[in-house]
Amino acid sequence: MIRRDWFKHHVEIMAQALGSVLGLKSKGEIQAAVATLEAAIHKAFGTSGKLALGLPLEEFISFACRGEEPSSELLSTLAKLFREWAGLLETQGRPAQAASALARAQALFQLAESKAGRVA
Repeated sequence: MIRRDWFKHHVEIMAQALGSVLGLKSKGEIQAAVATLEAAIHKAFGTSGKLALGLPLEEFISFACRGEEPSSELLSTLAKLFREWAGLLETQGRPAQAASALARAQALFQLAESKAGRVA
């Protein structure tokens, strides 16, 4: 129960951030959207955006989930967050970071689908 609540709380943090980011992006406030996204990563996982993009994905997931096996919902929401982040980074003219964020998003979507398939 506690583990499920922990994951649910983190999914909520990321979902709220995604809503805010999309609103800011639609207003053309890209820098504020990036700051909001990075703040959500820090709030949910206690890490900086730089570290979230810099660590190997498996290490980031282990660190972010405190060694617990992540739920497919958490992985999917995290993938959406990274996908949106990739677009924002690309808009800011940061193609290397955008490519890293997009690669993470794709890998996270695959992990989420794989995990959902095992559960179903």
